[in-house]
Amino acid sequence: MWERPRIHLRDDLWLLTIVAILLATGIPWYLSGFAVDVANASWGLLALGAVHIAYTMLGSPARVPRRWHERALTLLDLGGVIAIGFIWQHVGALQNPMFLLTFALPVIGTVFLSRWHPYLMATVSVLVVAVVALSQAPELRWYASGLFGGNSWLTGLLARPGTVAPSSFAGFYAPSNYLLVLLEAFTTLLFAIAVAAEYVRIIFERLNATVVLARTEAQRGQDLWSSLIEQLPLPALLIDPATLRIVAASEAAPTYLQCAGAPLEGRGLFEALHFSFPELIRELIVESDGGTSSTVIRLPGALRVAQVRALRLEHQEKRLALLTIEDVTERFCLKAALDTSDYASLVVDARGHVLALNKRAAGLFGSAALGMEAAKLLPQVDAGVRWWESGLTERRRLHLEIGPRVYQVTAHAVALAGEDQRIFTVSLLPVPKGGTVETTSLEATTITGRGLLR
Repeated sequence: MWERPRIHLRDDLWLLTIVAILLATGIPWYLSGFAVDVANASWGLLALGAVHIAYTMLGSPARVPRRWHERALTLLDLGGVIAIGFIWQHVGALQNPMFLLTFALPVIGTVFLSRWHPYLMATVSVLVVAVVALSQAPELRWYASGLFGGNSWLTGLLARPGTVAPSSFAGFYAPSNYLLVLLEAFTTLLFAIAVAAEYVRIIFERLNATVVLARTEAQRGQDLWSSLIEQLPLPALLIDPATLRIVAASEAAPTYLQCAGAPLEGRGLFEALHFSFPELIRELIVESDGGTSSTVIRLPGALRVAQVRALRLEHQEKRLALLTIEDVTERFCLKAALDTSDYASLVVDARGHVLALNKRAAGLFGSAALGMEAAKLLPQVDAGVRWWESGLTERRRLHLEIGPRVYQVTAHAVALAGEDQRIFTVSLLPVPKGGTVETTSLEATTITGRGLLR
């Protein structure tokens, strides 16, 4: 609706002019003794309505702007000013001087076409008002005759013989000096409004240029993040929260969801994907942002464990939700295997902090937590002994006495790509009582609560 704001603003000002004339004329006529020629004034209002309809048609988005549009708009403005003058003639004319303020609205409205149009409208308005005033007041025709050397042609042109101008107020009389001052003040005011309108136009053009630039940058930003969503390396779906339909999808989504034959766009989310907890996914999309710890997605012939996250965002003035799917099937399976194994397993970094542990390790070391120092897991061991390291080799076995039992500890070093530091995976297996334990030349150390036994 606002791709062509100048036409719409001018159209709105003409609509405001019609409303102002109706209120300024209808209320005094209905509530007081203000005499109005309703029939003729109505024809003028119909003409203004035609101007408003023509503006609406020219401002239609389906109509392509052409060169003759500017001339047509100028003619419409001129016709509207003449219609206002015709209405003023039949609603009191010189006996209703406040009505002249309505001529200011077309002057302000035409500023959105070009910088000289306000001055053109002001000049035409002054001429129209002068013609109506001369036709209504013989005193003004007499005064004008002194300027042009005779008033016979003015009388023949503007006054009909044997007719008297209608009077809105019985017994109203105004001297010619008052009428001259009224016309002079109206002319000065109208041209002052034209100058102010030009200043308003300058401000409008700056603001409009800023808006156009902002819209362009916003569209570039929308296109940028739209392309980023499409090129995400993980499955991502853009969802309409109102209908729960898929608006767009990343390139990785059809491959992961095994639906390359059918496009995802336009389909319902829960028709294309089958979640183990659809209510939770619906709540994430509709009510709150966030993510799930894990959920199961039923794909054709397979079950995948995924972490789903929803993020609210705005796209082209519409509220949407970005749904990302991170496959954690392998991580889930590895964690399940570690949690159900007979080993207590730890992962420790080069600084001696715990990075990961399974359930058996959490049970064995009651105070174990991610990020804590591995040395604090066994405070009874000497502070200088780093029992979780593999030493000079990539693998080391040793015996560790924890409470009443002895554990075989196997430490492996894992290299990090591009880094000198390593991380260590530690597994602790309880040694059966009276059982035998594998030994090598590197396994000559046993750590107990009383220190080192060699």
